[in-house]
Amino acid sequence: MDFSLTEEQKARRREFYDTCKQLDKEKPASLVGFEAIYELDECWDYNLYCAGEFAKRGWLALAWPPEYGGKGDMMDRVFFSEARGYYGIPGVDIFGVQMLAPTLLEAASEEIKREFLPPIARGEVMWCELWSEPNAGSDLATLSTTAVRDGDEYIINGQKTWNTGAHRAHWGFGVFKTDPAGRKHHNMTFILLDMKTPGITVRPIPYLDGSAPYCEVYFDDARVPAKNIVGQEHEGWAVVNLLAGFERSGINEIMNMLRGLEELVAYCNETKRHGQPLARNPLIRNRLAELACELEAARALAYRVADLQNRNEMSLMDASAGKIFFSELGERFAFLATDILGPYGQVRTSRWAPLNGVWEKMFHEHFITTISMGTNEIQRNIIAWYGLGLPRMR
Repeated sequence: MDFSLTEEQKARRREFYDTCKQLDKEKPASLVGFEAIYELDECWDYNLYCAGEFAKRGWLALAWPPEYGGKGDMMDRVFFSEARGYYGIPGVDIFGVQMLAPTLLEAASEEIKREFLPPIARGEVMWCELWSEPNAGSDLATLSTTAVRDGDEYIINGQKTWNTGAHRAHWGFGVFKTDPAGRKHHNMTFILLDMKTPGITVRPIPYLDGSAPYCEVYFDDARVPAKNIVGQEHEGWAVVNLLAGFERSGINEIMNMLRGLEELVAYCNETKRHGQPLARNPLIRNRLAELACELEAARALAYRVADLQNRNEMSLMDASAGKIFFSELGERFAFLATDILGPYGQVRTSRWAPLNGVWEKMFHEHFITTISMGTNEIQRNIIAWYGLGLPRMR
């Protein structure tokens, strides 16, 4: 991969950064951490506002084919994600824009594309993912929620869980067992559904700190049009694998960590212990330098994933490798930051909280990305089986 950028690419990248820098000035002070977007009304409203601003510029359809309103290529998406990650700007629906839209472009019928892509590009419809179940998470193929065909409809019964932002979403996409007698991986269908459908109940899952960005979704004879499938009936597993690849490059999270590193370095330069700035401590300096090197490696890996996607050469292994690296790097970063901040790093809502208490929140959230999008243990299996051709243990 050639890491040098053309003058045109540099100009577009500056435009993304300039716009996000401007939006950053309007960001609510309460927007700390990913979960606040779904938890607080003012943060959700800001998310919708940013979506409208991006939609006006055509940035929610980056790398789409022109016939569906698309512009730019995969590297433009990377530059855009970089800018949003660095400034912590929402406005891009991770489920609709980042995951579902590229999946529809690859696997959906023309009718489905024409119906569902334009509202996503306009930032009008927000989505949620309906995958995990109480007894089917990383091993999604063991799901039990059924969708039974009844003429032109599916009747759905069962439960999904850990559905991020389901209480905010207009529509959801999920996989449901449509052939109970079928063999594993060939018995489920990928279906799109309106979250206001009668028979669908959404219940937030409260955290110990009172927030509830994740939900349980119950289906009780919910009727969904059979035309709302993506791919072939009973072959939803293939669509799941396709969508997963679009979920795991992590450039947004990486750039958010880079901004956090800059702020942490500034804190160490300004804060003294025993009469000396923390930055003078060789142990702290070495650990920050190591983290900076890892962030550059993660960024290069994310660029590589985008470049492979641009050339239609990406494998499941490439996406899994990137996901493992950036998610576990996030863990190490959270541990390091709270260690450097000391006891005050455990404080959020106080004038004594350093860096506005952001690392107290990040410490609580850091484990999420090692579990979401398929646990890292599952990602290592994907690398071993599909990437390296290693045998499965019997």
